[in-house]
Amino acid sequence: MATSSPSKRRGMRTAPDVEEMFSFAVYDAVIGFQISRAADGLARALNAIIDSTGAALTTREFVILNLLHEESPLPQTQLVERSYKDPAATSRLVESLRKKGMVARVPSKADRRVTLISLTDKGEQTRALIVPELSALLRRAVGESTDEELRATQRVIKRIMAATLGPAA
Repeated sequence: MATSSPSKRRGMRTAPDVEEMFSFAVYDAVIGFQISRAADGLARALNAIIDSTGAALTTREFVILNLLHEESPLPQTQLVERSYKDPAATSRLVESLRKKGMVARVPSKADRRVTLISLTDKGEQTRALIVPELSALLRRAVGESTDEELRATQRVIKRIMAATLGPAA
């Protein structure tokens, strides 16, 4: 495969050769940097969406609302596993959301030692304000990508997550 020099590539703004994605010769071409920049851009856009709704919420709290929207109530230990946050951080997020009236802590009837976290109506309403705008943002972000391109992207990202975070990621 013929390659051009990194400086020529930068001037042309073409897609990097595969080797450049791993060589660090051109930092902007490194695949990990590109993924990190994309994640940062999405997080900033999510913050802007949350701010525009007037919701008193952080992006990390939004993750908890989404998880509880999928399944509620959940034991706090499952929130830790599903949010990829440590137990102390998850506890702080849950407590913050509880104070805002978006989640409730309920003792499990099956095991009184277990605390279940449930989404309140206010939490559901807050999430419902954000999701349509976030969905629209994601659709704009992927642009004209085909279904197969999106599935291929997800497969690669899942491989990266498994290699760096473990198979449970």
